[in-house]
Amino acid sequence: MKIKIRLTSESLRDTTITDEQIARLYWDQKLSISATAKKLNKSDGFVKKRLHKSGRGTRSVREGSRLWRKSDEITNEQLIYLYDQLEWSCGKISLHFGKSEAFVQQRFISMGKHRRKNVGRYNGSWKGGITDIRNSIRSGSLCLNWRNEAFERQQYKSEISEQQIRRLNCHHIYPFHIILKSSLTQHRPLPEEYRDLAITHDSRFYGADNGLVISKDEHDEIEKGKLESAHPWWKIWQAYPDFAVNRSNLSHDDFLLCDDKGQLQPTEYTIQKSTAKEIRQIIRYEHYLGTIPRSQLILVAKRGNIIIDVATFGTGTNRFIKEGVWELTRLCIPFYVVRPFACDFLAQCCTYIKDNHPQINSLVAFADSSVGHNGGIYRMAGWQKAGKTPPSYAYFDPTTFKLKHKASCRRIQGIDKTERELAQERGWIRIPLGLKYRYTLPL
Repeated sequence: MKIKIRLTSESLRDTTITDEQIARLYWDQKLSISATAKKLNKSDGFVKKRLHKSGRGTRSVREGSRLWRKSDEITNEQLIYLYDQLEWSCGKISLHFGKSEAFVQQRFISMGKHRRKNVGRYNGSWKGGITDIRNSIRSGSLCLNWRNEAFERQQYKSEISEQQIRRLNCHHIYPFHIILKSSLTQHRPLPEEYRDLAITHDSRFYGADNGLVISKDEHDEIEKGKLESAHPWWKIWQAYPDFAVNRSNLSHDDFLLCDDKGQLQPTEYTIQKSTAKEIRQIIRYEHYLGTIPRSQLILVAKRGNIIIDVATFGTGTNRFIKEGVWELTRLCIPFYVVRPFACDFLAQCCTYIKDNHPQINSLVAFADSSVGHNGGIYRMAGWQKAGKTPPSYAYFDPTTFKLKHKASCRRIQGIDKTERELAQERGWIRIPLGLKYRYTLPL
């Protein structure tokens, strides 16, 4: 019996394709089985059989996956450079290459690379060492002296119960985290080696008028709920209402204006003139500069007797302010006010100035880029951008750890020395500052 074998067209052309051709396409040019077969006008099975028959074999599933994802194009040296030298996280490296975070981690595991712990500045929630600064302030000698002086002043008695108690706390009436935020903003232009020292020695943390001597149990009762955005006296009023009313010069009706989180909605408020004494605490602890410049007009928005916004107007320290122009020298919205509110308040202030100070025909304001301000509030309020000032500078006193205005070396009469000579004589360090954006509003 004779068996006839019918050769297919694919088998007839087998002799025209060499094993070297198939290996060159598959291994050297790194094509897939399907792409190699398409190139040769053959089936996938034909390519697989020829590769195995020639002893060259095919890739494993992992090798094929890496080739398909183009993982081999990312070298180990690149990954190590970004991770060790630039200190990028696995997440940032994965975004850079368009890969998953698991891909980067697996590559490090395959090369035996030990990854660093996800703590400190290597953590995604890192905010520049705030925790270290907070701990250094609270455990430092300045804070310890502040607490001891407060205890001695009160004769080791709680101000609420008026009884001597062994375990006393000194509570920041104006919250510690708000003061820290202001201090961080103010000292942002300083080099890193001076910044922590300047923040730690910021006198706002140790104000005698901002310490309330109470027992630990009373302190826990006040801080119950951890309402960080609540009015500072509202938290005390919630726990000890009569004491809060007697000490704060606010009434029960004023505290009832706050919501259940101790915040105030900027509604049904009045605009009125104020004094530097009335706004001193808000500006000192909330505004990053902490000072009130010479002002021709101070306006506040109030709900009841609670201040919900502050603005000061005058010529400030600017020698180039023309007649008929006032500078908005301070704008401060307390942290317990629900925002946004600044645009409405600025519009009300402009109306007040138009009605009561007709000699003023224009307002000017400056946004300091050194501390991250760009004037967004002024743009939203309809002010016009009017250029920018050239970069400036300030001085840092390493003995008092305070930033000094550059004019501090120009106000000495009778001394024939230049500003630079005076700064060098005092040991002050020149700190470069960024430019300021100028905004104007015709009235």
